[in-house]
Amino acid sequence: MDAGVTPRDAGFSLLELMVSVAVLAVLAVGAGLATGSAVSPAARDAERFRRAHDQNWALAILGREQRGLAVTPETLALTRKGEDGWNTGARLYDWSGQTQFSASGPLPDPGSPDIVFRSDGTSTAFSLVFSGGRGAAWRCASDGWSKLTCTAQ
Repeated sequence: MDAGVTPRDAGFSLLELMVSVAVLAVLAVGAGLATGSAVSPAARDAERFRRAHDQNWALAILGREQRGLAVTPETLALTRKGEDGWNTGARLYDWSGQTQFSASGPLPDPGSPDIVFRSDGTSTAFSLVFSGGRGAAWRCASDGWSKLTCTAQ
């Protein structure tokens, strides 16, 4: 009989395994918090806008209806065209920094949102600049026919 390791001493106990997992979880949360703060507010706002733009563009095509986004210096809100005109829906985001919206091409009709998505895949031509905080400003723009582009300036 071998006087070495007995079957009861082999491996890890449940307590040791739980402590190891807890330590790794704390390290993962710390690393996530440290890297998440490296994104500038302008970059975060540009990414949020890009996501909202792409989703509403797709919903307008799939639903065969006009949809829109109302852009103010403080917020981004959904709009939808109903029988009685444009209805403002949910407020999506409060911007972290400063925003500057400018329409390109023909101005939208009075009462319509700043950006209109049509069922044929076209939209209002515009430029939207996000700035504030540390880091570079970001510019998102579309000519109404091409895909939205967001770039650091």
